[in-house]
Amino acid sequence: MTVGLLHAATQGALADEQDPDCYVSTPEGVKYVCSAQRPGGDGDGGSGGSGGGGGPARPSCDLSIVGESTNRWCEGEYACWANIPSAAYPTPDKWPAGQPSEDSVYIYKNCQNGEGDRYDEWGWHTPQEDTGPSLQERAMMAFGQLNTPEFSLAFSPPGHSIIYIDTWWWAEGAPAGEIRGSSALGVVAVGTPSHIEVDPGDGSGVMTCDFVTSESDACSYTYSRSGDYTTSGRLVYDVHFEYDGTTLELPGLPDSLESAWQESGITVTESQAVVVP
Repeated sequence: MTVGLLHAATQGALADEQDPDCYVSTPEGVKYVCSAQRPGGDGDGGSGGSGGGGGPARPSCDLSIVGESTNRWCEGEYACWANIPSAAYPTPDKWPAGQPSEDSVYIYKNCQNGEGDRYDEWGWHTPQEDTGPSLQERAMMAFGQLNTPEFSLAFSPPGHSIIYIDTWWWAEGAPAGEIRGSSALGVVAVGTPSHIEVDPGDGSGVMTCDFVTSESDACSYTYSRSGDYTTSGRLVYDVHFEYDGTTLELPGLPDSLESAWQESGITVTESQAVVVP
């Protein structure tokens, strides 16, 4: 009887945001072992827009338990690795029965969780033609290699703002053009600036602005109360994929990328009238 070896959690993976760390090698080839997106939330307010959002999922187990093994995957909370083929023979009582074909090789599998519980078994592996990751898998890996640039949330008037006077916001240090990730076997993820999202910090919510990287009135907000506020902003890009220079269109690929939120402090004061005798 052939021993079952693979239980990689792949259902729904391609519909979620992908993390290249989730791609691991198993006896059946490259598998995606993350199946769920981390939860996130939306916010609204200001001139519209949304905040929050989830992030790429992580493997269902701690793959660091099996180190940098070439063949590793998750079986629930258990991290597994295998010798393909095994470097040692099993004892007669553990020898797997029913060799599927003449090309099949015996392998040894070992799994354990973070609490030290473990199990192992011997089985058969039939080599298959190595076609490598699919275009969709390459695109997901390319998406994981697309990084948003560093920036700071700047505002004017500098130093502090004044109630009922427009405050301008922009993403200082961010390039105005597209961003490109490194190639994943010929597939590259490209980000085109879409907009920036700014939370003034006064409870009004997140507002959506043009993608501005230098001082201008394209992204403005008027405070109605004085105080010290912690503001935050992030960059949002539209994403497409290119394969050897040609646009790659496949269902289920991510179409947007958001940076981490960057915070800055602002003091808002009331205007003071000066009486001249």
